[in-house]
Amino acid sequence: MGGIMPPVETQEHLLLNGDTVAISRNGLHQYWTDGQTYRKMASVTSMLGPLDSGFSVGLGWGLKMAREHSKDGIPDLDAPRRVGKEAQEEGTKLHDAIQNYIEQGIVDEESPAFVSWLNALGDYGWKASERFLYHPGANGMGRLFGGTLDAISNSNEIWDWKSVAPGSTFRNTQKNSAQLGAYAMALRAMGSVYAPEKGFLAYIFRDGSGVDIQEVDLKEGWELFKASFHVYQLMKGKGEGNVI
Repeated sequence: MGGIMPPVETQEHLLLNGDTVAISRNGLHQYWTDGQTYRKMASVTSMLGPLDSGFSVGLGWGLKMAREHSKDGIPDLDAPRRVGKEAQEEGTKLHDAIQNYIEQGIVDEESPAFVSWLNALGDYGWKASERFLYHPGANGMGRLFGGTLDAISNSNEIWDWKSVAPGSTFRNTQKNSAQLGAYAMALRAMGSVYAPEKGFLAYIFRDGSGVDIQEVDLKEGWELFKASFHVYQLMKGKGEGNVI
């Protein structure tokens, strides 16, 4: 018997020429357009592995979590997995809360992280939140990747929310800039009504202690993404694959 099929969501994305394109996403970080499931695209984030900050950072964090959750002097080796899962769930809830506010004006007073975001950026002015996108490729090479943009402002700035631990100073600037650079280029390539001029990262502390905002260079981010994209293809055994 087969396993449970991942849920599929579909959005209509408006283009500058007045047309729309239906972009779908499943729970496996895959995207496709206009119902063409045979042309699934991997997500931007799945292609950014080569830009991760290395094994040593993750190992150091894992050892720290194991020590902090020790009992009777015995490190809790399951703590890194458990804490990581909890952080991921909190990040998802934060994204949902921000989307509900931008689209419906709903305020989640129970979430310290959301309230912190609201105080810093709630009145900023937003066009859209959690929008699916894709890069159509060029010269007949086929679709390249899909992704989900966290938000775009009324002043055509694209934003990405990062939920971080209280007091954390770690910033994977290269990887996060590449993500926004890829989103910006995809929006232009697909002819979206959203035409980004600037990009920003908002690191939101989960305990509600503040928001750290950083502007990114979208052109530099795109160059970083292209390098990661090619490494990703080589690691998947696709040789040169699609060229961007």
